[in-house]
Amino acid sequence: MATAVGTKRAFSSIVDGTTSGDGWGPSRASPSVQDWRTSALEDRGPRQRLGVDGTYSINSSARSTPRTTPTPFLPASSDSRSFEPNASIALIGIRGTGKSTLAIIASVATRRRVVDIENLFQEATGFSTAKYRKQFGSSNHNLRQEELLRTALQKFDHNAIIVCNGSSLERSGQALLQEFARTHPVIHIVRDAGSIHKHLEVLEETKLRELLSMSGPIFRRCSNYEFYNISETKAAQSVAPANQLSVPAFLTLKRAERTFLKFLSLLAGQKSLSRARENTIPPIEPGFPLSDVPTELRNYTCAVQIPLSSMLAETVDIEELEFGSDAIELVIDQCDDSRNLDIRNQALTTERAELISHIASKIRRSTVVPLIYHVSTTANSKQRPDLTCYLEHVRHGLRLAPEYITVDLSLGDESILDLVEQRGSTKLIGHIHAPIDWYDSFWLEKYETAKRLGCDLVRFTRPASFMDDNAAIQSFRNKLTALSETIPFICFNTGRAGRRSACFNQTLTSVVPETMKDDLAARAEQTPETAWITAREATHALFASFTYDPMQFFIVGASAGYSLSPAMHNAAYQACGMPHHYQTLQTPTLNSLQDLVRNPNFGGTAISLPFKVEVISLTHSISRHARAIGAVNTLIPVRHLNDDGSIPDDLGLFQERNQAGSVKALYGDNTDWIGIRSCIRRGLSPANAVMSASCGLVIGAGGMARAAVYAMLQLGVKNIVIFNRTHENAEKLVAHFTRLASNPPEGLPEALGQDSSPKFHILQSRHDAWPDGFRSPTIIVSCIPTHQVGENPSPDFTIPEEWLRSPTGGVVIELAYRTLNTPLMRQIREDAHQSWICMDGLDLLPEQGFAQFEMFTGKRAPRRIMREEVLRSWTDEQGQTDPGMVQTRLEAIDDQEP
Repeated sequence: MATAVGTKRAFSSIVDGTTSGDGWGPSRASPSVQDWRTSALEDRGPRQRLGVDGTYSINSSARSTPRTTPTPFLPASSDSRSFEPNASIALIGIRGTGKSTLAIIASVATRRRVVDIENLFQEATGFSTAKYRKQFGSSNHNLRQEELLRTALQKFDHNAIIVCNGSSLERSGQALLQEFARTHPVIHIVRDAGSIHKHLEVLEETKLRELLSMSGPIFRRCSNYEFYNISETKAAQSVAPANQLSVPAFLTLKRAERTFLKFLSLLAGQKSLSRARENTIPPIEPGFPLSDVPTELRNYTCAVQIPLSSMLAETVDIEELEFGSDAIELVIDQCDDSRNLDIRNQALTTERAELISHIASKIRRSTVVPLIYHVSTTANSKQRPDLTCYLEHVRHGLRLAPEYITVDLSLGDESILDLVEQRGSTKLIGHIHAPIDWYDSFWLEKYETAKRLGCDLVRFTRPASFMDDNAAIQSFRNKLTALSETIPFICFNTGRAGRRSACFNQTLTSVVPETMKDDLAARAEQTPETAWITAREATHALFASFTYDPMQFFIVGASAGYSLSPAMHNAAYQACGMPHHYQTLQTPTLNSLQDLVRNPNFGGTAISLPFKVEVISLTHSISRHARAIGAVNTLIPVRHLNDDGSIPDDLGLFQERNQAGSVKALYGDNTDWIGIRSCIRRGLSPANAVMSASCGLVIGAGGMARAAVYAMLQLGVKNIVIFNRTHENAEKLVAHFTRLASNPPEGLPEALGQDSSPKFHILQSRHDAWPDGFRSPTIIVSCIPTHQVGENPSPDFTIPEEWLRSPTGGVVIELAYRTLNTPLMRQIREDAHQSWICMDGLDLLPEQGFAQFEMFTGKRAPRRIMREEVLRSWTDEQGQTDPGMVQTRLEAIDDQEP
């Protein structure tokens, strides 16, 4: 038994980071993993096994389980996943997974303090956990650890990020964390063994993998969520603008930061986020037109099905698979037999659980659309999958906080109610695939069951053999629509004969990626519920059947002839299978806008200079963002008004996209601020994450400068300095936002609320000293022209060195793109500190274009396609391109964050 105790101690040294003096160093022999495992099983007693009905049964043979048998894990004792918005978050996991780094990222984003249990132990005892254990023995060490952990969990139960060390694995620590997980998120941080091994620089990698396999079930038993921290092997390319000469090392965390913060925002759910309290977890893309409109309520949405087995290749292009879809459905299917991961015959092993977690994180890292988690139960086998195994996979899916998860409605009520209780912010889709006639009462009974049990949606599919089956399903849809109380439903036939019904299903129709289209027959044999159409084919069918109409879009401005927007949007329409057309209208007045509005196929227009303020008088209503900025850059036609003559809400506006007819009103919005905010977020390092004292500098005082100020306020920047050639215009800008902050109109974001009023300062000239009371800026946005406008020469503007004193650098954005190698860009790249990141109009245009695409079409934009087309279409004032610059940026796009 002494050997087992020593092995457990050595194991603790790896998981809690105490290898010095009491762990496996290069000169020490590695203890037997088998000894540790045997001891661990003896300490826990008989292993509990999850039953089909959600209860636990005792497996008396657990103690003698051979080494090669998979170790199933139990969920944390917390099943409800219902937390207060400011409930503290605990991070647990083996050393080297990145817990401390992720804690800092979360701390900055949520304004919470980091509480590290290892640091608390050293402060309280004067010893590291390893030295304390060595000097005073394991029993004393465990008692002190338990005392400190209990005190920390009680004292810091709100507004904190708690980093737990490996000593929390002791039996008493497990109980404390399980109890904590009843009312708080406890996240198990996972990472690939290679990266952990590289970080630890101790222990053979094969031994480390065995330890990871052993520790996984314990960590999962103590947690209610799981996050796979993907190592950034090409992070420098993925986050830095391609025209940057050198890439600071701190930007390697950008994609990890975005992925983790997106994960955290999903834990709270939209109900918590809507409270807008301090210390809550902010959504990743607030302000994007589709961000507040539930996907299941929009018309003719589709979800691309991607089998887990198809995601195993490192080269899979998730963004390409997603084009034209509104969600990604990860289908947990039978994987490659060589991996021994067949869901039908095995429990959920640690290896398989980590694989699923890795793929889910990989999807989130590469796209912004929601994730649907689906465990397939229709594999080509006469033997039905083991329901215990099925429930293990579903429960693991809930740990990943997907936006949607399917649950087989053939389960008993008790099991389904248990999953409903555990769902947290995840929406449950009650799922049935059965060869039963649509006229059978079975389907209506299952629909009522799903409603009664608390499912958020239902998905009914049936294999079709004849074309008449498509008429039958429409009759069934009509029955559901006629019910007094409904939940969104997904109903379509599968197979070749069912394709038409899939095209006209309105909610989250399952589609197959274009690259997998040739594989349909083979995939259909393995999973009969597999889709038989692509997103492009589904979209084409809507237009070919006159359900949707081809629309005409424009950009209107006095100097719009140079705009890259038409090329960008037309490429996006083509990629998504939409027959729309976007063109330029260069005009000295807005009179020609009246002709556009009379066109029944008018879909909307971008508004360019100098009409962004003037066009407000032609609108029936404008968004709260446009009102706050005082400018409109996007017009949307409204073809159906509410009974009282008002503009429909966001959902109503999206439901009439892609449909021709007479225009009753115009709705104005502003996407410039969204593009600016996105560029700031992409270029700002974690070292410069926005804090209460962060400062921004805006150069200019026109419409784009107002959008820049608004973007900074939305990011939480409350100290803003303005420099403009005409001081009077700068004063008007400051007065505008000061009024808004002092008396915010209804619906204005809390960023401008009275409790957090912004502070402004106007610089009189380039010779002014940086104002007292303002830190050096880490965000600089230049909103002045970089090329000649009329008879006015281009301003050769540079920033005084005194304004560039930030020790951690920051991000500089020049909004124009007709001229790229400007004096300001050269100054930042060549003279300023290496920590400054340069961005320009070629970065901004696609970012704001994504939001416009959503407004015009009601669909998520194919972001990479739009970025690529902007670069390929760019020329300078002389009509010349820069092949080297374009190629460098194109190569970097593949690894950019979504």
